[in-house]
Amino acid sequence: MGIARTSPLRFGQALLGLLVASFVFSACGSPKPAATTTTTSTPKPTTTIKTTATCTTALMSFIPVFGGSAAGGSYYRFNATNTGPSACALDGYPTLTFFAPNAAGGAGSGVSVALTVSNSGPTPAKVILKPAQSAQFLLVFTEVPVNGAGCTSVASVDVKLANQAGSTQVPVSFSSCGGVIKIFAFAPPGSENP
Repeated sequence: MGIARTSPLRFGQALLGLLVASFVFSACGSPKPAATTTTTSTPKPTTTIKTTATCTTALMSFIPVFGGSAAGGSYYRFNATNTGPSACALDGYPTLTFFAPNAAGGAGSGVSVALTVSNSGPTPAKVILKPAQSAQFLLVFTEVPVNGAGCTSVASVDVKLANQAGSTQVPVSFSSCGGVIKIFAFAPPGSENP
């Protein structure tokens, strides 16, 4: 009995058949890898709204400066300065209470006097004051008697900011006659005229 010999051609065909079979089995038996999806999200920027605290009467100083007279009308420009350690906001009109000279005729104020006050001037806008910065408001009055009405002497004005409990007494001397005292809202210095 002899040894069977395989021709090189048959050996190559058999080897090729094994490779093909191996490939088919591996293709059928292996699951396809899943497609990979990468999602990135970009966070939206956050917006911080910085609010400025309202000015408090106790941390403000008020200095009246006579503005002038014309055709029987006069006015004071009240400079309002932030004396506090941080920025604050003024908005709207101050509340004013008027006081007559004291009965003894000396320094200081006497009893409060009722005067009609009207909010006037441009539409109020918020004014931000850094420490030591100033804003202003105007007080406009009539010095000449109107229709026989008498005049009221004023020796000081209490100034109170909106929504504040306290007030600041400011010495200022004028005489208001028969008309209405007009008050302008807080505004940047030099931006208001009667």
